[in-house]
Amino acid sequence: MLNAKKAEEALNTYLRLHTFPVALRLVERGEKLPSSYQKLTVRPSPMPICQGISLVRRYGWKVLLGPAEMTCPLGALAMGFVPPKEAYMSGEAEVPYWVRTKQARAKIAANLPKLAHGKYEWLIAAPLGQADFEPQLVLVYGNPAQMMRLVQSVIYLTGEPVVSNTLGAVGCGTYIAKALMTGECQMVVCGAGDRIFALTQDDEMVFAVPAGKMEEVLAGLEETHRYGMRYPVSSYLRFSPELPGTYQELMATLVATED
Repeated sequence: MLNAKKAEEALNTYLRLHTFPVALRLVERGEKLPSSYQKLTVRPSPMPICQGISLVRRYGWKVLLGPAEMTCPLGALAMGFVPPKEAYMSGEAEVPYWVRTKQARAKIAANLPKLAHGKYEWLIAAPLGQADFEPQLVLVYGNPAQMMRLVQSVIYLTGEPVVSNTLGAVGCGTYIAKALMTGECQMVVCGAGDRIFALTQDDEMVFAVPAGKMEEVLAGLEETHRYGMRYPVSSYLRFSPELPGTYQELMATLVATED
């Protein structure tokens, strides 16, 4: 079982995160909710999944989202909260609206990672160190240099590159659904929904770590840190810069031996 508090401490030590890492779990139908979610008094208004995750990582809230809270059809499809009907799968529905051909939309629909329809009843999320449930995924938001450190930590033991993809939209389909379906880490360039509705910043990306790989990733962070891979990235400073000519002339004058 993952020690969530120690995992969060390690991520903050080695990555200096600006927001909470997020523990996330999809709760199956008939599965009992953790006690803290059963008595949750503040429920978010209907919103996209990415916005709910932002409430966790920026406010430190615990979030419970189900089909009734879904406003983004693509996120709802990716989580299996709604069925993939023909209107969407055929590309007939103009979603994403900026993809202008039916054929391209159909291809996006076919390739969108989708959890089994009806399998899950709830999505629960909390700051990693405060999670009172066993997470399936840990989501880490950060800048490209922080993402680099996580990639280095993955390949430290495996030697295999982190392979991911992005659509410029429905990022949750990759960093949640695909991560759960494959059991592999995912690095995602956040799409329009994340940036418009969840206020993900221009310099932020997201890295998803399946819980079963978290210990390996943390060990990789520690070991690669020990070998000199750091965040902030260590600058190379062991050189002598060439200063402007006037500075060189003055230095020569100051150190010259007077007759």
